[in-house]
Amino acid sequence: MNDTEYKGVLHKEVNKLSRINPRFHRISSMLLDHILMCIFIVPIMFIPMILMISGILEFENRTFSIIFFFLIFIYLNKDFFNAKSPAKRLLGYQIINRKTGKAANELECFVRNLTIAIGWPLEVIVALYNPERRIGDFLANTKVVNSEKEKLKTIWSDFKNKTLKLNFIAILIIGIIYFYGLNLLMPKVY
Repeated sequence: MNDTEYKGVLHKEVNKLSRINPRFHRISSMLLDHILMCIFIVPIMFIPMILMISGILEFENRTFSIIFFFLIFIYLNKDFFNAKSPAKRLLGYQIINRKTGKAANELECFVRNLTIAIGWPLEVIVALYNPERRIGDFLANTKVVNSEKEKLKTIWSDFKNKTLKLNFIAILIIGIIYFYGLNLLMPKVY
């Protein structure tokens, strides 16, 4: 076993199944990302809800929507560091630009994840058919390739080495417009 492989029953079972069917490995990456992001986001969402229900804080609907859409924004940018989400790091995948073959930049990763907010089940079906590309990859001209497996703590080192780029500003602008539009489509609750 080399140093990039991880010990553990779950990881061994995923690797065993992936040798039987490579599509399973890719789908397991998508599902693991979804589970990890929900573990991160859902508890954070409950904090304002508990504070609101207990009467400690009062939120307007728009304030609550801003918190909600900010957390969804984090979900859509899970691939932000080195074009690898947490599950992609663990299972050995990376998103690359199809034209250059280099790691996808932040904007490409964000664009490819925009379709998740409105069609995650459809994305899984497309990824079952084509493990390298899902609908978002067609929009961003990216694909998923095998890469070195990494530990989750590499996210922190990538975060510390990140510099503010024009791509990040573009992501913020697109994100604000996208989520403002979604916010307008949501029904108002009084």
